[in-house]
Amino acid sequence: MQLKRPILVGGLGLSASLWLLNIVGHSPVGYALGDGSALMGMAVLGSGLWLFKQGKSAELAIDPPLALQTVDRSAVDKVTSRIEATIATLIEELPEEIKEDKAQPIWTQIEQKRQAISQVVKNIERESLTVAVVGNKSTGKTALASYLSEHWQTAHPQVENITETEGEASLPSADADIVLFMTAGDLTQSELQRIHTLLKAGYRTQIVFNKQDQLAPADRQSVLQRIQTRVEDLGIGVSAIATQPNLIKVRRHQDNGEIEEFTERPQPQLSSLTDRLTHLVNSEAQQLVLTTTLRQANALRADTQNLLNAQRQQRALPIIEQMQWIAAGSAFASPMPSLDLLAATAINAQMIVDLGKVYGQTFSLEQAKKAAGTLAELLVKLGLVELSTQVLGSLLKTHAATYLAGGAVQGVSAAYLTRVVGLSLVEFFEEQSLLPVEKRKFAFDSMFSDRGFTDMGDRLQTIFKTTKQSLGLQSFVQQTLAHLPVSEKNPVSEKKQVAA
Repeated sequence: MQLKRPILVGGLGLSASLWLLNIVGHSPVGYALGDGSALMGMAVLGSGLWLFKQGKSAELAIDPPLALQTVDRSAVDKVTSRIEATIATLIEELPEEIKEDKAQPIWTQIEQKRQAISQVVKNIERESLTVAVVGNKSTGKTALASYLSEHWQTAHPQVENITETEGEASLPSADADIVLFMTAGDLTQSELQRIHTLLKAGYRTQIVFNKQDQLAPADRQSVLQRIQTRVEDLGIGVSAIATQPNLIKVRRHQDNGEIEEFTERPQPQLSSLTDRLTHLVNSEAQQLVLTTTLRQANALRADTQNLLNAQRQQRALPIIEQMQWIAAGSAFASPMPSLDLLAATAINAQMIVDLGKVYGQTFSLEQAKKAAGTLAELLVKLGLVELSTQVLGSLLKTHAATYLAGGAVQGVSAAYLTRVVGLSLVEFFEEQSLLPVEKRKFAFDSMFSDRGFTDMGDRLQTIFKTTKQSLGLQSFVQQTLAHLPVSEKNPVSEKKQVAA
């Protein structure tokens, strides 16, 4: 007979397999999960998530931002097809009772997504354009938006709206076809980062260097050149303007020989910007619309995938919980730390395989073993194993009888680390689901690079800290003790068993 889960069975067989049936048999989740196939999936969770985060950053470095690409109708159609496929998968994976009950909220959400797809397709044919003005405070956003609306927009009726985006970190509205990024000097690091964010999000961006009149001519040219140098690889234009030039003193000689002095504001200096805008709306209107539509389609795709992921989480989280109890029982029963590590690695490897199935991905046993080994190595190198033992051990001191049994400390710590790993892997698969299918394997394999190893370490530490702050460790300790195998070493669990 062929083993369905050779990694887990083999690993636990060398460490704590004697306790496995006891744990599963006495766990409410064990009854719910039946044959335990979902159980094994949870361990997967922990090892894999980290892999994806690193892979995602690598993919962003490979693909140019959407706003710098040439977009055609087929690109939009491809994304809408993916959205429809995701909806079909979502419906297929719904529990039977929800499939039969059309009054469930999920069906309203599905219908909303279908209507949104129709709207995206309809948007391809629109002829109107929208301009958004963004930037930090005191850069002249309001004045520029007002001037363009009053003087430039009237000559370009295809421009339907010119808006100002409030907030220094907010994205423009989803229908913005052109984004004018305002700055009043050389770009700061935060401004440059925001420009990159706009481009990656798919906004066609132009940089506007405002208030140039406040600088001496030589300084004005120097700042402009520095801005152009910073963005020359991004393929976006830079326009130097003065929306509201400073007041200047004027002397006028009267006919009677007297000199009249007064101040006046020079005319705005906007020709470099308005000429660029005129070119864009007259020559590239169709491309602007397609880029915006593709951006909207991608946002809808992500939103739809998140809806599917939310349904999958309902299957994944019980798996994480069950596997943490398996890890606890294994560590509690193992006589040597080396066997604890072997069991944890086996659990995580099997989780990668099984949780991958929940999220529609397939991994070989060799891939799973390699990922689990990397994860175990990181947990030790980062000191998370020792740290969790210290933190949870101090809480166990309040349970005097249980604390005397050293296995309880190892058991609770193993459960906690398994949960950290599990939550990390859930996030990994959810983020990976946003990648094209052909790029998912790259994201998974990239964890074994030097960069992937470092990124995964950072990720594990973040998840460890976040979980420690939000989980309620005292309650977690109590739950874990209740799931440890009944034995003479664990009188707390035994008393609860008798009381039950």
